[in-house]
Amino acid sequence: MAKYTFELRELFEPIKFTPTLFSRENVEGWFKDYELTDYLTEEQIQTIEDFGIWSKDKLARKIVDHYYMRESGFETVGLFKHYAKVTMQEIMEKYLPLIYSSSIKYDPLVNVDYTETFEREAENTNETTSTGNTTSNTSNNSSGLNVNSDTPQGQINKQAILSGTYASNTTASETEGSIEDTTDTTTESSATGNTNENYTKRVKGNSGVSATAQKMVEQYRQNIIAIDSQIIKELQVLFMGLY
Repeated sequence: MAKYTFELRELFEPIKFTPTLFSRENVEGWFKDYELTDYLTEEQIQTIEDFGIWSKDKLARKIVDHYYMRESGFETVGLFKHYAKVTMQEIMEKYLPLIYSSSIKYDPLVNVDYTETFEREAENTNETTSTGNTTSNTSNNSSGLNVNSDTPQGQINKQAILSGTYASNTTASETEGSIEDTTDTTTESSATGNTNENYTKRVKGNSGVSATAQKMVEQYRQNIIAIDSQIIKELQVLFMGLY
């Protein structure tokens, strides 16, 4: 045991300092004197709490247990307390994002999980216009001639008969008629409609391309390495190198 320093346990157990200067809770508090909100968002902190594995209290208890009989690297308790606080803040800035990452729940055998959504809206417009024209012409011509003569004197022409020459009695008639019928027709129609299409596709599972199932499990184990052990190891700078 060094002459000018102290073991961590002596701060809260009646060994060297009589009476004890601190309680174990006080000493553990030096190693959790940092705010999670300085390094993580509220959602990330909630993810860690929901996972239920890691907490500041558990880590501080592990630190004190690990260095329980190690001698401080500082001559006074005040110096040790100050650097314990500062060192923890510096370390946790690096390790808290890792703690958050290891707290995210996921299936190690699934490397593909995505959803495709396709939406399409189409407007349909149909217009139809038809025009018709019908024309009908009808012409009628008719004529009639009746001649009675008591004294025929040879042939006579129609013109002479119509004038009454050489005839005792004549009856003549001529009729001419014309009918024109024209019909115009126009028809228009219009129709408008909308078509909506929605398509959703989800792909989840192991694509078998990036890694095999065995490799994915191995990668998962590497992600959940003992982060607390790494934090505890980095705190060795607070203690004497010989013990």
